[in-house]
Amino acid sequence: MNRKQTTRKQTSRRHAKAVKGRESLIIFKKELKSLTFEPTYGGSMKEIATRFTTIIQQLADRYGYDVEFPERAQTEIDGETYYFVYLVKVKTKGGARNMYIEAQYFLYEGSWMGMITNVR
Repeated sequence: MNRKQTTRKQTSRRHAKAVKGRESLIIFKKELKSLTFEPTYGGSMKEIATRFTTIIQQLADRYGYDVEFPERAQTEIDGETYYFVYLVKVKTKGGARNMYIEAQYFLYEGSWMGMITNVR
């Protein structure tokens, strides 16, 4: 086998590995999207945010990813409805990727309810 064929083979392997990593991240993102609009109830917004964080962390652990959550999020308030956009950094074997997770919190019958509304 000559040098050109060896290089082509190595490039092909690297490409296949990169594609597999992207596909894995896409599947991870799809699983997060499947959680959208599932209500979570709690005594406070902080309690619900902690539950979201735990769910996302457990999902990331299944894929072997590290997840960094921000200390602060973009916030918008409309009456008694709070909208948050979290910039979450997902560290994969192939590098780090940023994902935005949008959540909505509001009072519902005397307790807080929150839900993830979008993942991008």
